[in-house]
Amino acid sequence: MTERERILLFSYVYNNTLELENEVRQLQSNVRYRRIDSADIYELLVAQIRLETFKEISEHIISLCGGFFKNEL
Repeated sequence: MTERERILLFSYVYNNTLELENEVRQLQSNVRYRRIDSADIYELLVAQIRLETFKEISEHIISLCGGFFKNEL
């Protein structure tokens, strides 16, 4: 894996994590400051699951690429 590919991978993970965290934060704010229904709660739940799943998969990908990182040093 080249240096450029590593930078792209980490940038992708970082930017998508920020985007998903912002989505969860916005939905939490909606729940906090307005009248909510079951759809709002479901939407927040789905957003939280997407964030946690993305983090977990990203960790697995980075750990799998760890072998590539070490082999190129």
